[in-house]
Amino acid sequence: MASELCKTISVARLEKHKNLFLNYRNLHHFPLELLKDEGLQYLERLYMKRNSLTTLPENLAQKLPNLVELKTAVSFVAYCCSTQCLQTFDLLS
Repeated sequence: MASELCKTISVARLEKHKNLFLNYRNLHHFPLELLKDEGLQYLERLYMKRNSLTTLPENLAQKLPNLVELKTAVSFVAYCCSTQCLQTFDLLS
């Protein structure tokens, strides 16, 4: 993971951000650092527009239980986990 991305996620974890902006980062994979150590459980909105993601982790809703909005461009119509569905979808770039 690029050091700038790692720093952004670390700051969000330490400062308990509710919103995290990871737009235009040229990401090809979902950053697993977001799911480590229960550190971002208060995250409500995750913005990941204009990346190259094709999948999301199956445990996303478990690891980010307060996530209600995910803005990204992915090649599927909807994402829903058995424990929670995101309230807002914006799957267009």
